[in-house]
Amino acid sequence: MLHYHDNIVNVMATRRDFHKVIIGRSEEISFVGWGIHDIPAKTDTGAYRSSVHARNIFIDENSLLHFTLLGGHPICGKMAKEMTSEKYKEVWIANSFGHGEKRYEVKLQAKLGPKIFSASFTLSDRSKKIYPILLGRKLLNERFLVDPGESSLNRIELKQKYNIAFPNDEEEGRE
Repeated sequence: MLHYHDNIVNVMATRRDFHKVIIGRSEEISFVGWGIHDIPAKTDTGAYRSSVHARNIFIDENSLLHFTLLGGHPICGKMAKEMTSEKYKEVWIANSFGHGEKRYEVKLQAKLGPKIFSASFTLSDRSKKIYPILLGRKLLNERFLVDPGESSLNRIELKQKYNIAFPNDEEEGRE
């Protein structure tokens, strides 16, 4: 809640804010019940939906959605799980350049920090991205506060640890 007094902005915490966990621009997330732990995730408050790396995505003749969660990703491909879901929906995703694509969205049980919750993730090929998971506003709202100056992960160290030769970015020039 913002209050304006003589051109000074005072931010007052509300009761709901005390139940939110502060996270940084990148964190580790786990998928509960699947033995998938500590997957690097990028926080993106500009994205509405969250996304997780998946491959081999198809609908079978019985309308079941099949996919390989995390399959083939350079950081977490070893943790890949073959999954099926009868509960899914098709969503239209538009990127920041205005290009759109149809994706499937599924609910997964996740753990981020001390919180365990069910959240929707779209399935997409993130094999060219360092972070196999993108955390959007729909997941973050009512659960987390984001401090972009904080991070539990270091992008440069991730690239070195997994020998990833993705292009350099602005963060690599920072100390």
